[in-house]
Amino acid sequence: MEEHSGPKDTRGTAGALDLYKALAESGTWESLEALRRENRELESLVNDVSGLLGLSGIPEMMEFVISRFLDRFIPVFLAFLIEPPRGGRVRQYCYRSLHPADEEVPIRYYRALKRLFLEDSRSRTFEEARQALGDSAFDRDFLSYEPELILPMRGIGGLYGIILLGRKIAGAEYTLPERMYVDRLSRFLSVAIQNGLHHESSITDPKTGLFNHDYFMRRAEDELARSARHGSRAGMILADVDHFKRFNDRYGHLAGDEVLQVLSRVMKAATRSEDTVARFGGEEFSVLIVECDEAHLAEVAERIRAAVEGMRVPYKGVVLSVTVSLGARLLDARERRGARDLLDDADRALYASKAAGRNRVTIYRPGLLGRASMRRLPGGAAGGSAAAPAGP
Repeated sequence: MEEHSGPKDTRGTAGALDLYKALAESGTWESLEALRRENRELESLVNDVSGLLGLSGIPEMMEFVISRFLDRFIPVFLAFLIEPPRGGRVRQYCYRSLHPADEEVPIRYYRALKRLFLEDSRSRTFEEARQALGDSAFDRDFLSYEPELILPMRGIGGLYGIILLGRKIAGAEYTLPERMYVDRLSRFLSVAIQNGLHHESSITDPKTGLFNHDYFMRRAEDELARSARHGSRAGMILADVDHFKRFNDRYGHLAGDEVLQVLSRVMKAATRSEDTVARFGGEEFSVLIVECDEAHLAEVAERIRAAVEGMRVPYKGVVLSVTVSLGARLLDARERRGARDLLDDADRALYASKAAGRNRVTIYRPGLLGRASMRRLPGGAAGGSAAAPAGP
């Protein structure tokens, strides 16, 4: 037998419709929708910031930001101009359609925009920047970036970078939510990059840009631990510029600094990205070679020696050259010795190279027989002057 519940009560439905109409007519409903959109944007921003602040390397930060932009829009041009805390050359990360581009923004534009942001740190459209600086401040080369938004990068020490954003490929202007997202993310990016730059400063040598002694020793200890776990092997190289005091006495310390900077770049070029090149102090350098045997260690050391010997440094009308003596030692966790002990062995091999005439490589071998027959790789002519100029 069917049961009838009687007529439906429509008062609840009618009441809800009346409430909706009232909210819509008052504009409250639209405001609620705007708040929901804003909450979704903020939630997305919080997730992006969490991912960004978990990164330590600046290139990784750039890639992360690019991936976030890619989800929202594609600018014709994007550039991050970053001034390291120690000064020096402004680093540039440039992109065309969010793909890395081998180009640089002329530094005069960075300086002009920096002056503008030092006066007022607000983000600007390009038109606002042009009105503030004048049409003559921007030539055709800058206009080729089709700039639309310019944002400052500020940290504890003040302004240290600028973000340049070109127009969207789609042609439409950036929406207000897009501008707000870029502005907010750029602020967190500024903090993350500054942290990365200061961490980088704490582990690098200010004169050469190579890693410093402390960082090298930590890496060597880490590699020994990895060797103990996985049975892998690594190698350590010490290099010392021959007769460098004599060189400085003859040409001056500024010439010596120039040679050390060029030598640092040469050593980096002679090794792999996964290897660690450090300035150990003064004119002494160290290299940690991962995943190597004695033959590969000797090959890398000899490559460094030959590259430095072929190095020519123009300086005030003369062309300078130096040579290096090198000592190398395999790192083997089975010996149960610390990184400092193994470094001492490499240092003994280095002094064996110097005693044999300099400009050569010596490989240290453990044990009495090994020490008696350290493998010495001949370099240049024995006893040759390491600091002799190549000629004016």
